[in-house]
Order: sequence, then structure tokens, then C-alpha cells
Amino acid sequence: MRLSFGRPRYRLATAAVVLAVAAVLGGSGWWLFSGRTVAGYALPDGAIPIGDRDVCANTVTIMLGTDAEMMAVARALRGDPRVMRAYTETKQDAYARFRKTYANQPELLELAEPDSASAMVTVVPKDQTATEGIAEQLRVQFPDARKVSDDTEFRSRITGPGYRDPTCPPSRERSP
Repeated sequence: MRLSFGRPRYRLATAAVVLAVAAVLGGSGWWLFSGRTVAGYALPDGAIPIGDRDVCANTVTIMLGTDAEMMAVARALRGDPRVMRAYTETKQDAYARFRKTYANQPELLELAEPDSASAMVTVVPKDQTATEGIAEQLRVQFPDARKVSDDTEFRSRITGPGYRDPTCPPSRERSP
């Protein structure tokens, strides 16, 4: 039995996969193998620009389909004892960051559509050693999320395993 997908659905699904993979792995791969920083991903000391801050802590990212879902998750995390801080990014902001990051790759930009970007909540856990466990708890708590990822491995590839930035303040963020 052969399944048939309409061309617009196939293109949207392909663009969603391309955006997710490119955003999470593409930037880190480029940085790791080219020896330089990719705009929008990581600073040389391992801090990651999120909004108007440079976050130098381990994080958990929750990718969502709509801005409304993102706001609901952010509200649910407000006051959560596991969470030091939660940053939000709308689908529009995520798409704009993607376009800026990959501005020199028009063939990739051509595949991406604004609606395929994910709204995101990036969580800075209070317990920086338990991010994998917190990510699993958040997967259970928010089963409708597109993806919940522990970003510790990505950060350790930038800075080296077990590295703790000695200049990272207790707030886990720096003003740029």
C-alpha cells in the first residue's frame, strides 16, 4: 500500500524538518568544524544569545507549533521550582533568526517557510546538573510539544565536556 501526500503538505513537512535540523544541528556543526561562531548560536565562551541576553548556562528547549502554545507553556513554567528562567521566542522571531543565520545559503532559505518555524521556550534549570532529567519531565508535562531537548551536549561541544564558565554570573546570563 502506497501513501500519497499532496505536494503542499510534503513541502511544508520537508521545510519543518529542514528548519528543525538546521537550527539545532546545522549551526553547531558549522561552529564545531569550521572553528568559528555561527551568528545566533554560540559565543566563543559557550554563551548562547537568547533574546537580549547571552545565556551561559545549560538549557532545555521546548519547541512548539504555535505562539499560543508557547505562551501557555511559559505561563505553566512561571513559579516552577525547577526553573531559574524561561525565555520565549515566537515563530516569527525564530524564522527571522533562521534567515539571518543562513543568509549566505539561499538554497536552504528557499526551502524554509515562515510557518515551519517553531515557537520556543528555553528553560534555564536551577539545578544545572539535572538538565537531562528535567527535559524528560518536561516531555511528559508537555506531550504536545514538537520537541523537548536537553542542550547540555550542544553546549559541551562548544566549550568542552564539563566546562563551567567561571565568568558566568549567578543569574546565568550576561547583558550583551
